[in-house]
Amino acid sequence: MSTMTAIDPKDSVLCLLEGSAWPGAQAALDAASELPIPSTKTEAWKYTRVGKLFNTTYSTLQGNIEVTLPARLPFNTTRVVFVNGHFRVDLSDDLKAEKGIVIDSLVHHLAHGPVKAHYGKVAPIGDRFFTAMNSAAPTDGLIILATKGTKTSKPVHVLHLSTGGQQLIQPRDLFMLHEGAEVEVIVEHIGKDASTSLVNSIRESVIGESANLTIHHLQNETNGPAHIGMDAATIAAKGHFSIDTTTLNGSLVRNEVNVALAGPEAHAELNGVYVLNGSTHCDNHTYIGHDVPDCTSDELYKGIVAEKGTGVFNGKVYVKQDAQRTRAYQSNANILQGDDAKVYTKPELEIYADDVKCSHGCTIGRFDEQGLFYLRSRGISEAEAKKMMAHAFMYDVLERITNTEWREHLAGLIDAKLATL
Repeated sequence: MSTMTAIDPKDSVLCLLEGSAWPGAQAALDAASELPIPSTKTEAWKYTRVGKLFNTTYSTLQGNIEVTLPARLPFNTTRVVFVNGHFRVDLSDDLKAEKGIVIDSLVHHLAHGPVKAHYGKVAPIGDRFFTAMNSAAPTDGLIILATKGTKTSKPVHVLHLSTGGQQLIQPRDLFMLHEGAEVEVIVEHIGKDASTSLVNSIRESVIGESANLTIHHLQNETNGPAHIGMDAATIAAKGHFSIDTTTLNGSLVRNEVNVALAGPEAHAELNGVYVLNGSTHCDNHTYIGHDVPDCTSDELYKGIVAEKGTGVFNGKVYVKQDAQRTRAYQSNANILQGDDAKVYTKPELEIYADDVKCSHGCTIGRFDEQGLFYLRSRGISEAEAKKMMAHAFMYDVLERITNTEWREHLAGLIDAKLATL
């Protein structure tokens, strides 16, 4: 009687990753082979089930297909386009207009010294299966190298368009800011008939002394792919890193942000808004490491979850023993609408220094019935009343976005989303 050998569901994916020429690819592939797919028994993935993603047989589709791009943003930007993870110079703006700043496909710069010095160092594989997957065979990615004292004259709008099903798309970005440089980036993901695809992305950012990196991240993918993303940043003395993540549509979304405050007076600000309905699952997982004295961090995430949507927040602030005079603040607030919506939230502080000011907290509730009654009694419809209360709830997160044009654009998108709840 013959016996059947169980097939590892990740084997078909690992076959796609073989033969990559990217740095460290073979070691990453070996790690991916050894590491298990995260399950609900994995603490960091307790509420986000990704095993089902490996029931699909993926392929890798080239990006040189004909596509229709969405309208440009209603303000001036430098647009960089990736289709199915591949850089499209024909659809992108002139990327040489910013003096002293390199903006290009990362694959063209793998042999350059700065890339060799930092690639794979900010987001090490460790025990992360998806990081190993990406490192084994990135599709392509964006490099931004800002030399000392330079500044982007307008935001760099990175548009990722995913189209077609059952694709494995693995973007890999590397941003490097030298002393005093300032860079602002808008990262937008759009999906078209790509609901059976998987995007697994990594962005590494190296922020030099007194440099300032701002990233605006928008996920608004109706019928889009599952999205697993890692933003990893290391910040030198007096450097500043700010990221705001807005999630409005998607199937399964996992946003991981990992920050190392590596120099005195470094600062990190993490902000997030999520408005979820249908069966959208969004997991915001953050880690801020206060590694040296005199650093600050501020983290604020707020979400409205309706229908069968699921929101997950896990934020950890780690303060080393020598990181005296740390100032760290973390907050997560949620509104549930309906009996089937779910939120799991876990703010964490781990502190080994004694001269610190740190706080964290979370709330889960529903729309204030007294407030709704007050507005309804003055002739305001229930839908409009909830919209007004939702705006008030999210106001302090949006106000942190210093780019007023982007903030106004986001507010319009959030209004449109709230109208569907």
